[in-house]
Amino acid sequence: MQTVTEKAPPSTAIRHQLDEAERARPPFDTEAESGALACVLSAKNGEAPALLDQLTLENFYDLRHRVIFQSLAALRKNDSPLDVVALSQRLRDKGNVESAGGLEYVMALPDQTPSPANFPSYLETVKDRTTRRAALRDAGELARLACDTTVPHETLADASRRMLEAHGRNGHELLPPIQDAADILAHPITEPPELVWGILHQGSKMVFGGGSKTFKTWTLLDLAVSVATGEPWLSFKTTKGKVLFLNFEIAPAFFQRRIQAIADAKGIALTSGCLDVWNLRGRACCYRELLPLVRQRIKDAGYSLLVLDPIYKLYGDTDENSAAEVARLMNGLELVTVDTGASIGFGAHYAKGNAAGKEAIDRISGSGVFARDPDSILNFTRHEEADAFTVEATLRNHKPIEPFVVRWQYPLMRRCDELDPAKLKQAGGRPKLYTVDKLLSTLNGQQLNSQNWLKIASSETGISKTRFYALLEEAKQNPKLKQTPSGQWFYEATPTQ
Repeated sequence: MQTVTEKAPPSTAIRHQLDEAERARPPFDTEAESGALACVLSAKNGEAPALLDQLTLENFYDLRHRVIFQSLAALRKNDSPLDVVALSQRLRDKGNVESAGGLEYVMALPDQTPSPANFPSYLETVKDRTTRRAALRDAGELARLACDTTVPHETLADASRRMLEAHGRNGHELLPPIQDAADILAHPITEPPELVWGILHQGSKMVFGGGSKTFKTWTLLDLAVSVATGEPWLSFKTTKGKVLFLNFEIAPAFFQRRIQAIADAKGIALTSGCLDVWNLRGRACCYRELLPLVRQRIKDAGYSLLVLDPIYKLYGDTDENSAAEVARLMNGLELVTVDTGASIGFGAHYAKGNAAGKEAIDRISGSGVFARDPDSILNFTRHEEADAFTVEATLRNHKPIEPFVVRWQYPLMRRCDELDPAKLKQAGGRPKLYTVDKLLSTLNGQQLNSQNWLKIASSETGISKTRFYALLEEAKQNPKLKQTPSGQWFYEATPTQ
């Protein structure tokens, strides 16, 4: 007689494995997903688009529902009816019927809900599951960062904090409330202080656009020193505030000399507590890693202005021609302004070629986000006069200002209002850096022998000894250049500049 063996129940280990597998599944609700889609398909056509617009692809985990949602979104984009007939035809045309669960499943979808009035309940459920899946995904990324000991702990802490903010309160409470415009007007909002009057408010972003070797770092450092001491910058009034200059490029010894040169030229003495320098040459890395560290370090330091130079040192693997990637960089900078309350200033280089032939806002290299995201944009474009630049401002929160000209006079850019800002340098030969007229102008009404004249000309223009004497030979042809019996040179009239 054959013995019938009763089937044994699953062992504890097997049950544990089944439980683990169930827990490993990301949270989703098939009934809520199909119900939300059913509400769209069964709603009156005038109401269906409004329902669909409240959904996103991320709300759906079931592959069938993702395919159906994408087809409905395509119909919505083409202003086609959002009904089961149009949906079925779209699925057939794209060969997606099987991926959507088959024609029978699609045709039965409208019957999955008693009424489109149930949509808010389904929507709440699918959004809840979406948030939970996102939390699991981010937690996995956080775990990866935690296990990678090369990641700075400040970056890990920042990622953890932001994940908790986004998911711990379901994300919705982080958004500001919707306000009635009448209530807004009834309670005037105080504007932030102006760091550079007429150009930059505290808490805003400012970019300096310029070609190669247009003294962007010098000008940014002048800005930092000016705000730190409350001195005018490019003839614009500033409001004194604590400044941090993040120096990614210049070796500390040379950066020290630049600070001293600017302070001496402006006739000021830097006192303790007004200007900080963070020398990060050799430490620059992708903004995704560095900016969280910056926020952690300076959040409560009370800075009014942060200068980051040069910005390309923060690119990492960022493609400057990608609008999406540059937008992420700009958003990262904006988080710094929000966390610290400080303004940010940085420089950006022009694209190759003649900048004068382009609109000012299109001269900066890379994605147009560079030239459109910042609140204040100053473009320094070469003037037809040597060492002079036309400055054109694009301002979001200030009244327009007329273009003006600055001239490089080591170690500062100085306003040069006698030059016409419209006369930009055009494509063609490079203008002469040293001319007879420039040489004669350095006499400035004095009587000088050749050696002293050379010293003054070299100090003012940087001319070399060889070039000086070559120009002097040319200058001797000018009948107004005279020489005394003792060898002193003088000019009978003020030369034309």
